[in-house]
Amino acid sequence: LRLFVINAPAASLRQLAEALPDSLLINAGSAADELRTDLCLPNVLHTLPSRSMLADALGQFLSVRRWNRWLLITGPTAEDQAYAEALKRAAKRFGHKIVEEKTWSFDNDQRRSAQAEMPLFTQAREYDVVVVADERGDFGEYVPYHTWLPRPVVGTQGLTPTGWHKTVETYGAAQLQKRFEAHADRWMNDRDFAAWMGVRSLAAAVTKLGEADPQVIRQLSLSEELPLDGFKGRKLTFRPWNGQLRQPIPLVHPRGLVSNSPQDGFLHPSSELDTLGFDAPESRCRLREDQS
Repeated sequence: LRLFVINAPAASLRQLAEALPDSLLINAGSAADELRTDLCLPNVLHTLPSRSMLADALGQFLSVRRWNRWLLITGPTAEDQAYAEALKRAAKRFGHKIVEEKTWSFDNDQRRSAQAEMPLFTQAREYDVVVVADERGDFGEYVPYHTWLPRPVVGTQGLTPTGWHKTVETYGAAQLQKRFEAHADRWMNDRDFAAWMGVRSLAAAVTKLGEADPQVIRQLSLSEELPLDGFKGRKLTFRPWNGQLRQPIPLVHPRGLVSNSPQDGFLHPSSELDTLGFDAPESRCRLREDQS
């Protein structure tokens, strides 16, 4: 057995990739950008969107809405900092301005004090939107409706970019949602979808090739000759330079789908999906030999 779908943090994924050099691993658990830009693990493909893809999807939508002045609130964890860095990159990329950045460092129970403390904490120069980087959910859920200015909240809470959500129902997705819920007795989330896409990509490759050799499957996947149906309205392919699965990103709130990125008007020489995340010139990775 040399084909694996992995739901693990970046450090564990790297250890597995080094321990299993003759295997092919599908990353369905880590959004770390460094896996797509610097580490460049040769035997790993990524079906979970990176943080930069999520941030760019949000940045494009905010450009369309002309919500260009951001108040950025970042949590204390390393993951929060990484998400914030992706947001800062998106802000620079799409012409937004971070009018102020604040770090959440309180440890009190926000269920009791949010109404009193959050308005004071969100006092800042005029802003159009509050952008939150709180992956663990320590405080972000208490930001909406408690801001000093009456503004929308986006990021890890509020309007959220994600690889998958229960509200995605078009292009046949409703059938996938119902099958998963019947099997798992819960809604499908982004990591579930990434794992499902990983299995689907391996099955499609084995069917097309008639064999299960990891290196041959890897070559086919990176050749862009393995278009996949992911119930997102477009054929999905792996980027040949870093093995990231190209895909539209839904923008959702807890009970509704608001939009999908890439947004209209954001163009690219080869694929509009490559406006999300690190494009080939921005990445050190060259997994396919002719990409060097």
